[in-house]
Amino acid sequence: MIVVRALARLLGAVTLCLVASAHLGSPDTWFQGNAGPYPVRAVIRLPGVIPGLAQIDINVTGEGVSQVTAQPVIFDAGTGGAPPADVAEPVAGRPGAYHAELWFMQPGSFSVHIAVRGTQGEGTVVVPVAAVAERQIPLYPWLGWILSALGILLFVGAVTIVRAAATDGVTAPGSPPPAGAARKGTLWAILGGVVICLGLLGARNWWRNVEAEYRSELYRPFTAAATVDTSGGARQLQFTITDSVWRNRQPRASWERFTVSPLVPDHGKLMHLFLMRQDGEPSAFAHLHPLSTDSMTFRASLGALAAGRYRAYADVVHETGLSQTLVADVTVPAGAGNPPTVDADDATFEGSPTGATFTLQDGATITWEGKPDSLAAGADATLTFTVREADGSVARLVPYLGMPGHAVVYRTDGQVYIHLHPNGTISMVAQQALGSRRPTDTLPGMLARRLTADAMAMAHDPTFDGRFTFPYAFPSPGQYRVWVQVRRPLGVVTAPFDMTVR
Repeated sequence: MIVVRALARLLGAVTLCLVASAHLGSPDTWFQGNAGPYPVRAVIRLPGVIPGLAQIDINVTGEGVSQVTAQPVIFDAGTGGAPPADVAEPVAGRPGAYHAELWFMQPGSFSVHIAVRGTQGEGTVVVPVAAVAERQIPLYPWLGWILSALGILLFVGAVTIVRAAATDGVTAPGSPPPAGAARKGTLWAILGGVVICLGLLGARNWWRNVEAEYRSELYRPFTAAATVDTSGGARQLQFTITDSVWRNRQPRASWERFTVSPLVPDHGKLMHLFLMRQDGEPSAFAHLHPLSTDSMTFRASLGALAAGRYRAYADVVHETGLSQTLVADVTVPAGAGNPPTVDADDATFEGSPTGATFTLQDGATITWEGKPDSLAAGADATLTFTVREADGSVARLVPYLGMPGHAVVYRTDGQVYIHLHPNGTISMVAQQALGSRRPTDTLPGMLARRLTADAMAMAHDPTFDGRFTFPYAFPSPGQYRVWVQVRRPLGVVTAPFDMTVR
């Protein structure tokens, strides 16, 4: 019975997968971009267990599409070392919609290669995902009772077979059992039961070891600490990666080999650090880009950030394409003089939402188009925003870190956080790392140096349209705050919005 329950738990862990992600509380990977001539929108719902089955939903815009495929590729194997691509099946009643299921058999930094073929040609897009085990899936109680009953039935059947073998099995057909056969059968049944119980006990211990090994492989983001240094007269935030894996470069679990590789700049920044004040309204928010003083310590000026208790979320990307969000709490003291931040891309904000439209300091507005009173958890909730000048015309936007806008989605209890871009939840540099790795990139740091050089040389369109969208679905019910950031002539500006998710 113990073995049956253990096997059932393993079965549940493999087949009854819940979605999970390395993103804090935001399990799915959302992407929108182009696969050659075809605009593609995809959501990848990764399993929370490994091995596990991921659900891939793909929407392709364009005529003449003949085939859509999806292929999981681990960072250091390339497409040649990956399983064949799976053909995505068209979804009935939804033109342009396709669905595929992909098995992820080992943890690590993966990319899903989505290929589209049709009359307009062919195209492929790379979507980075972190396939890691984040949880154990519990066994349904009703299933446990059913399997336990079957286990008892098998146990009784096995003991009965042993007893029959010791009595009827040694008696000639049609002859009565010899004297003492019943006693002999009972003794053998007891002995057989003891042997089976010892086997079950050994199997139980074996399973406990397997379970402990699985728990040791669960994803754990790096530990970190944040403090504020006021010794120089200005408030300097110091964010330190304290995790022993990063300090010693010694992985404890198989997936951690993807985390000891160097960090690479995403949108030209080695770290994106967001701070959200925890102690009431008006809300205070900061988007900073600390400079590294060594491989573990990052420092940034807090500028005019209001005093209070904050939760800090630091986004970093490794050379392997694995993205991590590190979390720490920090208390920010009041500052004198509030010197400006050093990085022109840094921004601080204090204020409260004003509905679907927020007015900026220069009279321009940011509007959440079609903002509903509430949204359903898990449902596609594409966030559409429009920036208008004071005269009502749609603005032209100077790129902010290479994009028309950035957004942070935050559940007010701190359990959901995600940094959104118009191309989805993915990291741009992770996409580049997974798509541009060469066979010659054999030593740690080789790809990182090339990606860093590319980031320094990258150029952007001079302006963007003032309308932009973020593909996303709120993962769980609760009260959320969304901060949207764009660059204006006066600098980087922030607009807050509230949303109730049911």
